[in-house]
Amino acid sequence: MPGDRRAGGFFAIDHGAFRCAAAGGLNSAIAHLVMARGTGPDNRETQWSVNAIERYAGISRPNAKKAVEDLLNRGVWKKTRDGKHPIYEAVPGDQIPGGPFTVTEKAVIDAIRNGNKLSYETRAVFEALKARGIVTECEKRRANNQRYQSVGLDDAAIAALSAPSPVWLPNALIDAAANEVPPIELIRQTRSLTALRLLIELYAVQFLPNYGGVPREMLQVKFERLRVGECGSFVVWGFKRENIIGDRELARPFFTGELVAREDGHRWDSGWDSYFFPALDTLETLGLIEPVGMLLEGNDPDAEIIHPYGLNGGEPEERELARIAHEAATTLVTGAQIRRSQVTEYPHLAPVQRHIANVTLVEIYRLKYRPHTMATAAWYAQMKQNTGEWMARYRKIISDRANRQSAA
Repeated sequence: MPGDRRAGGFFAIDHGAFRCAAAGGLNSAIAHLVMARGTGPDNRETQWSVNAIERYAGISRPNAKKAVEDLLNRGVWKKTRDGKHPIYEAVPGDQIPGGPFTVTEKAVIDAIRNGNKLSYETRAVFEALKARGIVTECEKRRANNQRYQSVGLDDAAIAALSAPSPVWLPNALIDAAANEVPPIELIRQTRSLTALRLLIELYAVQFLPNYGGVPREMLQVKFERLRVGECGSFVVWGFKRENIIGDRELARPFFTGELVAREDGHRWDSGWDSYFFPALDTLETLGLIEPVGMLLEGNDPDAEIIHPYGLNGGEPEERELARIAHEAATTLVTGAQIRRSQVTEYPHLAPVQRHIANVTLVEIYRLKYRPHTMATAAWYAQMKQNTGEWMARYRKIISDRANRQSAA
C-alpha cells in the first residue's frame, strides 16, 4: 500500500459517485472514501483497497473485501490493472449504471418507467421517493372526465443526484491527527450511514471565505434577543439559544414520505426526526462539526456578518472575542440590568451601535477537519484580522468606561 503522501493535504471525490457508493451501505461508502484518499493528483487512480480500508476504517478484511467487490460490481470503481498491486479508477457519477439508488429503489423506479403496477410491499419506498422529489404524482382526467393519479419520474432530479461535482475533503478525515482515532472509523462505529452521507453533503456546501462554515440558510441555530440597556451610541442586547433550523433541500435526501405532527400542529416528514437531526447530533457528538456563533447586522437572509461570537465552538480567537464582547457589554449597563438578562435567560451580551436595530445572533455549523486549500487559508487570515480588530474596539470600550469611573 502506498505511504501516507499529502498527509496534511486534501483530496477530491465526485459528489455524484459518492451518492452511488453510499447506495451499497455504510461499508461501501467508507471503502469508497478510503480508496479516494489514495488517489494521486488526478483524484482518479488509486492502489488503495482492502489493506487501506482495514487499516484506516477498522473494517475487517472479509468485510473490506466485500465492500470493494460491491463497488466494482456496481461500476463505482473499475479495475484497470490486475496482479499483486492492482490499480482502480474512479468512475464519474453519471456513468455509474445503478445510480444513487438501492436495489429496491431502483426496482420501483424501473417499474414506474415501464408502466408496471407497484406491489403493496414497495409502497413505503414509493412514498419516500416521492418525498425526495424523484417520483412525481399528479391528478389527471380521462376522456370521460374521471379523475385518476398519474405517476411519473423527475428525470432532471434523478440526473442531478449523480451529476459529477468535486467535493474537497481533508486527508485528516481518513488519516486522523496524531493519537486520534480516524474520523472515518468513528463514523463506522456509530453504524450511521445517514451521518456519513450528511457529513459529505455539508462538505459539499461549506465555503469558509463567504460563510464561515456551512451557509446559514441551510443550517443554523436561532437565538432570541432582549434589549438589556443602552449607553451613549450603544445598545446592549442579550441573546438566548432557541432551536435548530435546517433547510428542506439539505434534509430532503433523508425524507421517508411519512408525515408526523409537530408540537405547533404543523405536519412534516418523519425523516427530520428519524434521520436528519439524529445524524446532525451524531456528527456534533463525534466532534466532526461544531456550532459557531455569528453576530449579524439583521435577521434577513442577506444580512452581513458583523463578527464571530464563539459560544459553543469556533477558533480560540472567536471564543475570546465573544468573551470580550460580553465583558464590554457589562460595563455599559447596570448590575440590575445584567441580573435581569440572566434571570430571563438571555445570558450572552453584546454592545451594538444603535443604528443596527435588527442585530441578530445565530450559530452556523463548521466542519472540524478542513481541507488545507487556498480558500481555507484566506478565510483563516480574514478571521484573524477581523477578530483582532473587534477585540481592540471592545477593549477600548472597557478601558474608556474604567477611566470614566476612576475620574468620577
